[in-house]
Amino acid sequence: MYLSRIPLDTSRRKTQAALLSPSKIHGAVEEAFSEKHSRKLWRIDTLRGETYLLILSASKPDLQSIAVQFGYRDAVGESKEYERLLERICEDSVWQFRLVANPTRSVSQESGRGKIQAYLLRDDQMKWLVRQAEKRGFSVYTDTLRILDPVWKSFQKRSDDHKYKVHIFQVTFEGYLKVEDAGLFKKTLIEGVGRGKAYGMGLLTVAGRRRQVCRSERV
Repeated sequence: MYLSRIPLDTSRRKTQAALLSPSKIHGAVEEAFSEKHSRKLWRIDTLRGETYLLILSASKPDLQSIAVQFGYRDAVGESKEYERLLERICEDSVWQFRLVANPTRSVSQESGRGKIQAYLLRDDQMKWLVRQAEKRGFSVYTDTLRILDPVWKSFQKRSDDHKYKVHIFQVTFEGYLKVEDAGLFKKTLIEGVGRGKAYGMGLLTVAGRRRQVCRSERV
């Protein structure tokens, strides 16, 4: 597994348009890999005023192809082996985390098909994250939780010979979590959380582990 990052040039009109239409970024991410439709997660991050595309994938992407479309001419992306971080995951370890997600629920209809509805209230979004955590090997310190940047994204998507409108809601969760089940949590880091993964949601990242020595690190 690799975690890759490349800066985006937000002064370019093409980049601005892509940031408003996640399907364009999704297409560029797919094109950056020789094996199409393999499992991968991505999201847009902002750090110290710079905008980045972050990608988690089984193989290294061709970041230069993304730079040509949305980055700087001299942009140099970076890819790091993700296993090094996964090896540091153990029960009871505490991490700072970030998750861009699509908090939703499925509401039953008379037709039998569930209708997907977004959680728009902060309290509902927090409860959604807590429920997701319980199923995915971690718990959230809710007193540290911040819910940021709620936004609806609307864009056109083409399927076969017709276009249709996509509306998707996203928020950013930040705070601290505790690992309850290391194996399940590692799977969560690789597979993501919630819906909308093709549109830049679901990638959970952790950093800044508080002092906790795993068995594999003990001498």
